[in-house]
Amino acid sequence: MRVSVSPDDHAFADGPVFARIDSLEGARAALEPWGDALAERHAGGLLDIWSRFAAASVLGDGIRLGLGARIVNLNEPGAIKLSGPAAIRGVLRADAGGRIEIGEFCYIGDGVVISAHQSVSVGRCTLLAHGVQISDNNSHPTQTFQREVQFRRMLGDKSVYVPMKIGAAPVAIGANCWIGMNSLIMRGVSIGDGTIVAAASVVTSDLPAGVVAAGNPARVVRELTTEELELSAGES
Repeated sequence: MRVSVSPDDHAFADGPVFARIDSLEGARAALEPWGDALAERHAGGLLDIWSRFAAASVLGDGIRLGLGARIVNLNEPGAIKLSGPAAIRGVLRADAGGRIEIGEFCYIGDGVVISAHQSVSVGRCTLLAHGVQISDNNSHPTQTFQREVQFRRMLGDKSVYVPMKIGAAPVAIGANCWIGMNSLIMRGVSIGDGTIVAAASVVTSDLPAGVVAAGNPARVVRELTTEELELSAGES
């Protein structure tokens, strides 16, 4: 029912990740190795997390969810597709019309936020370190009055409405990438296979495959070596 904490787990991982939970009893059993108090406090929450993911997405075999994982899908359930095995600790949000696709063997770290107004795709074996944010949209309108209306409606004021014009363009991250902690991937960006984005970078334009990029805005600082790009036997 769980993946145990081991020396191979990431140093910044906030607790274990859990295989599919279908009952409160199952949630308690999965949490018990970390103490009765933790099991009692978080069992309901863990079951709720799994229930929400099961209802709001298409889940492949071997998906693991952390206690901080969250999902919001304002589209049909098929709009969010998670291939397994994968570990999800962060937040996935698909707005109406938005789509998210995560490949197998991906790691979505603590505090990661993926927001899709159109589409966000993450290739297989890609790692998103803690604090990474990926958004295919601007989140808010650039027009001043529209931002005011948007926020007033968030606070419950439904007396005024105007159509929101929020810029958006698809984001595509390739296979075997590593996006460093607290990096931002902005709308309309494509990142090629194998590329590494250094910590705290802001990616505002496309990056090719097989490079290291860093900075704000992110720029290519070097190409990866043949040895660094080598995949294990049988992978491509």
